[in-house]
Amino acid sequence: MQRYVWLSDTHLNLSVLPFLKRLFVSRLKSARPDGIFITGDISIGLGVEFDLRFLTRNFDCPIYFVLGNHDYHLRYISSVHSDMSRLTREVDHLHWMTEESTLSLSPGVALIGTEGWYDARMGDPKYLRWTSDWMLTFDFLQQHNMEERLETWRAMAQKSADEITVKLENALQRHSTVYLMTHFPPWREATRGEGTLLERYWMPYNTNDAMGQAIEKVMANHPTSRVIVLAGHTHNPCYIHVSDTIECRVARASYWGPVSDEGTIVI
Repeated sequence: MQRYVWLSDTHLNLSVLPFLKRLFVSRLKSARPDGIFITGDISIGLGVEFDLRFLTRNFDCPIYFVLGNHDYHLRYISSVHSDMSRLTREVDHLHWMTEESTLSLSPGVALIGTEGWYDARMGDPKYLRWTSDWMLTFDFLQQHNMEERLETWRAMAQKSADEITVKLENALQRHSTVYLMTHFPPWREATRGEGTLLERYWMPYNTNDAMGQAIEKVMANHPTSRVIVLAGHTHNPCYIHVSDTIECRVARASYWGPVSDEGTIVI
């Protein structure tokens, strides 16, 4: 059996004092992981490569990751992607799941993943003007208006859904269980704000509906298989049972805290 530690929203750029990163490593090592999953918001765009190198220097086990919205801040998306491609070529035990196809974790269990984005299909997109990504990511800042940005975000979300459709179908050909890493929760029930007064504000920012629909469509043809979606972004832990074949788990923000039971996966 293998023990994987799942982290999300580590925001390692906030660990500005060296002892905080040493504390993070110490607590993570105490979990004795055979592998590490990170579902985005590792750092910020200017620091994501530095912080991933920091992790790979401290851990010899495989590290599997996807990026989150903060990982593009103060950068162009293409330049971050270029850095991630180069970095994962240089470091054998670092895996950017967007560029991986299907990884077998054990007989019958696979790992796939991609970033995604929020598509504002749930809730009123007008509230996205009060969020910060469009101001802090250069691609979006240079666009002319929110309508143009919304079109871009929806295209990014749909691209992730198309990628996951292919990856999930391929993974299910040889595996009965698939772990799927992404950053943005694909279902409204898995997000903070659902059912509260803040739902109107948070919902368009927190969900990738296109991916949720894609996963459900694929799994409808695989009634004896199972997919477990691992997401982050909201900083609030959550578990939902979408259907007999689909689970979604959302991680708390990891920061410097100890690894909790909900953050360990035994395969």
